[in-house]
Amino acid sequence: MTDTQKKKIKEMLDTLPEVEKDIYREIAEYAVELGYLPCKIKNAHGEIVAVAFSKSKINRRLIKITPPYTTTGKDLTKTGKAGLGIAFFAAEYSDYFHDKVCKDIEKGIICGSICENCAGKYKYVYPDGSTAFRCSIHSLVDVSPIGTEHIGEIKKMMKMQNDFWLK
Repeated sequence: MTDTQKKKIKEMLDTLPEVEKDIYREIAEYAVELGYLPCKIKNAHGEIVAVAFSKSKINRRLIKITPPYTTTGKDLTKTGKAGLGIAFFAAEYSDYFHDKVCKDIEKGIICGSICENCAGKYKYVYPDGSTAFRCSIHSLVDVSPIGTEHIGEIKKMMKMQNDFWLK
């Protein structure tokens, strides 16, 4: 890991609550290990609102870590916990992450049909048997909040997604 990458990760970690720093450090460092570069995302006022990890060779963003606040204009509002968005449609995942796909579908991040870009990669089957698809091309799935118990599965999903994109 380069000094610049370490600095960007440290700056991001400095915005997080102490109890979450180790969780996100491990995830961020693993993203770099997989070849994804950290890039600060700033708002119009120059405040860091997220750090995204992307690989330009494949033009893909694997994860995005968001500090525990939202910004509206110049006002920062604490939300309590950091956020993690992740691409994991090519991975096998537990019910916890399956439910996060459902939450995004309920927010309206869906495909009206299976589009050619994502081929319905994220799928949720409701108890009544109806099926909804979440578009995988437009954004990462918000899997927040996460804890130490999720780190192993997140890293496994990151690896599977990376391998899928590289084939």
